Amino acid sequence: MSAAPTTAERIVGIIRHDLKLGPEIEITADTVLFGGELDLDSLDALLLVQSVEKHFGIKVTTDAIGPEIFATLRTLTDFVDQQTNVQSSV
Repeated sequence: MSAAPTTAERIVGIIRHDLKLGPEIEITADTVLFGGELDLDSLDALLLVQSVEKHFGIKVTTDAIGPEIFATLRTLTDFVDQQTNVQSSV
């Protein structure tokens, strides 16, 4: 029996699906989302936010969307983990 995917693995799956990236594109915890190899733009960010909200059952407020959260896969993963912990304790 395989373990459930981690938050980071789920987000990588979302990124690959939404941006139509193949397995040859390496995405690690330190992958820069904007300005790096992936070079996301504002439309990509909007799509990613919507997918993250849907897949994790969280709401990402406009105030939360910024370079601190979307700097790398790690910062986005940490944010999603924090939000899911907050919502599960409510």
